Amino acid sequence: FPRDIEIVTGGLIRNKEGKFLLTKSPKWSDKWVVPGGHIDPGETILEGTRRELEEETGLKVKPLHTFYFGELINSPEFHRPAHFVFFTSLFETDSGSVTLDERELSDYHWVTLDEALAMNLCSPTRSAILKYKTLL
Repeated sequence: FPRDIEIVTGGLIRNKEGKFLLTKSPKWSDKWVVPGGHIDPGETILEGTRRELEEETGLKVKPLHTFYFGELINSPEFHRPAHFVFFTSLFETDSGSVTLDERELSDYHWVTLDEALAMNLCSPTRSAILKYKTLL
């Protein structure tokens, strides 16, 4: 793998209306994903996720907890060979004004969990949402 094993993170962001932010990613075959990215050395999972979410969405977010983790090896949905160990955490925001980092993401929608599951999601995002629903 060109980057060895990569530690990555995503955030399920809930707004004050109870909807969740999904973003479209060219890196994931233009499928809908939770925003996120790589955890930097010295960052905790929640610190790295918060930084990535704020960079990619422009939202100020509050971390709640990590609820899902897994491993993904050479996903056909991802744009390059990769071995990921990933974490998904829940965040809240009071802000509604999304400003996407267009180098990373191309679109966004605030949706309910059921609406999300009807969308063309990448497999790790679908699995994370299904896991989150079991915790409600």
